[in-house]
Amino acid sequence: MFWIHFTGYDVKNILEYHGISLDQHVFYSGTLPEYKMLFRKIIRELQQCEDGYEDYIASLFNNILLLVSRQQQNGENYTVTIPEEIEMAVSYFNENYNTKISVAQYAESLHISTNWFIRNFKQHMKISPAQYLLSLRMVNAQSLLENTDYSVGEVAEIVGYDNQLYFSRVFKKEYGVSPAQYRKQRHEFEDERQFIKRSKTYET
Repeated sequence: MFWIHFTGYDVKNILEYHGISLDQHVFYSGTLPEYKMLFRKIIRELQQCEDGYEDYIASLFNNILLLVSRQQQNGENYTVTIPEEIEMAVSYFNENYNTKISVAQYAESLHISTNWFIRNFKQHMKISPAQYLLSLRMVNAQSLLENTDYSVGEVAEIVGYDNQLYFSRVFKKEYGVSPAQYRKQRHEFEDERQFIKRSKTYET
């Protein structure tokens, strides 16, 4: 799962230009493999911050919007009306993923059936509420492990886990390595990248 937060006086015009509805917060955009590739490039540019990276990121993001627009205009162009309860849930989960959230209690707070909520959330988001929350926590855990010096226990607490061992088990199940191993691998990769970059500089 990927997301981009962007602001500016021209946001409305940009979205309207690409035919993206301003009335909905969640809409169908297709499942093209190009999305993942473009997001990965954006993440890499943000990590490296090389000359012109901001303009390059803007162009990559524009490509994403173009693909979204194309998907909506082509064969998969159909209107999906997202129930207000599901839009509210997505927003709430994004802001509170690191707190203790009971899907059943959340549904009850909206006075709707838990089964109805889970079924409709999965229908429109292509993932269950529990899996959505897990994805938010794991993605943010990845970012913290890569970009901060917080201990594994601190990372676990920040993303919503009281038990470090349980967090480590969940993380390993998702990524195949423990949080500590993941951090070590990422640091080794970064060290190797910096070494190659310095070597090229010396050669020049």
